[in-house]
Amino acid sequence: MAYQVSARKWRPQKFSELVGQEHIVQTLTNAIELDRVSHAYLFSGTRGVGKTTTARIFAKALNCEKGPATEPCDACVFCDEIREGRSVDVQEIDGASNTGVSEVRDIIDNVNYAASACAYKVYIIDEVHMLSRSAFNALLKTLEEPPPKVVFIFATTEQRKIPETILSRCQSFEFKPLSQKQIVEQLRVICDQEKIQIDSRSLGEVAKIGAGSMRDAQSLLDQVIAYCGAEVSHGAVESVLGVVGHSALETFVQHLIDKDAGALLALVANAAENGKDLNFFCRDLIEYFRDLLFAAVAKNPETILDGQIRDVEKLKQQAGQFHVDQLHQMFRVLSVAEMEMKRSSLPQAVFEMAAIRLTDARPFRQIDELIRKVGEMQPGPAQATQAIPSDDSKKKPETPRPASVAAEAPVAETARSQESPWEQIRMQVCEKKPPFQHYLSHCRVRAFEGDSLHLEFDDSFTLDLVKDEDKQSIIRETAEAVCGRPIKLKLSLRPNGSAEAKTQETGKTSAAEKAPTASGIEPSASGAPSKKQMSKTESEIIQNALDIFGGVVIR
Repeated sequence: MAYQVSARKWRPQKFSELVGQEHIVQTLTNAIELDRVSHAYLFSGTRGVGKTTTARIFAKALNCEKGPATEPCDACVFCDEIREGRSVDVQEIDGASNTGVSEVRDIIDNVNYAASACAYKVYIIDEVHMLSRSAFNALLKTLEEPPPKVVFIFATTEQRKIPETILSRCQSFEFKPLSQKQIVEQLRVICDQEKIQIDSRSLGEVAKIGAGSMRDAQSLLDQVIAYCGAEVSHGAVESVLGVVGHSALETFVQHLIDKDAGALLALVANAAENGKDLNFFCRDLIEYFRDLLFAAVAKNPETILDGQIRDVEKLKQQAGQFHVDQLHQMFRVLSVAEMEMKRSSLPQAVFEMAAIRLTDARPFRQIDELIRKVGEMQPGPAQATQAIPSDDSKKKPETPRPASVAAEAPVAETARSQESPWEQIRMQVCEKKPPFQHYLSHCRVRAFEGDSLHLEFDDSFTLDLVKDEDKQSIIRETAEAVCGRPIKLKLSLRPNGSAEAKTQETGKTSAAEKAPTASGIEPSASGAPSKKQMSKTESEIIQNALDIFGGVVIR
């Protein structure tokens, strides 16, 4: 018998031989057993995951001499004819070669005739997304009212190209990419049957490059066997497939630990000179850093890492040399580099720059901790007030403020404090709805006691905007969330607020006459700066932290 590639020789012929796709197999077998076979199915998914194979097995199960059966015998005349592609009642059509209306009309003309020998007429259309729009439209009526005992099975790698009118008439099944473990197990069965000696790490490399496709992995295995013969060494697999070995990944990370950028560049250059695919190198590094992160954060990384492919103890040792934040940054740098390498005409240069960037990865600093440290370095409000006395306070005695103003001052001072409930409410509301940044800058807290929050607005226009029920609900719900109790919200116009707003617009209002806002600074009665004026705002503290420690605000 002539040589057959592994993908054809080891193609599953029964549902029990299929690797993965258990949810689809269960659905199809139940449909046969319950006599609920649909007239149209759509199998979608990436290449080499079993779409066409499943369609053929399903056709055999429907037309088997012992069936319809949940498992075809694969020994009767009908099963043999379907397996060999010579069954009159089961037609497999290549959608890429038969894209026009004329080919679809031939199907429509023949579909009304009963099956010649089998129980069902089955039409398997592979790569159905290649059909023209007219061809799809010609199929609509047949799919809407199909003759009895006729089943259409469509297979595609691009479901998004299928018209909605076709999708609505089919039962759709999404075939998932196979896991690396599933592919390795199947490759091991093939190698055992073919008397091929190969280690588990080499099979893992083949399965990984297969990227979820069993057919791709089997083709790569044939390529490796053709190069090595019956005994496959790990080094030979790396040479054939153009991948770097596990030891090279460990060496790369060790150079990062040593902060040796020159050694990293030399390693990349050596890989390129030896014909290694740098895209595979970058992808393997991404997976290696993922495993390092697992080893760093998991109590028992052995349960989630494949010990046959990775040296778990070595991973633990290297992971202990990095902070978790560093591993996150390195993973991100390599992920961006991999995407850029695919688009760049100089992928090696992109990879080399990414390697140098990895040596500068440092743990993040908590901004709250930086603010606290900067705050400790600044003079307190009392010290600042003493250090800058008011000239007016030296010349004349302090004029007592009216009782109403004196009553408002503690409330306003509390509202302006960063730790006050109102400041928390204001910040959270502005984060949810940015337009409130403008609304709340034109108001002040008249009273905030118990379950009542009274806000006064400087002008009637802003007041009318905030009086909207939706806007009031946002403020009220945020206040209740911050305070942990029901809050009654009262809105009012500050006496003479409209007149003052007009005066401010013309620039005739003095600094002492300007109305204080909930987020502004209110001068004291003597005209001297208040304690709040002398304390640092949050933005100033953050800027000081950036100036002292360096860095940028990322969010």
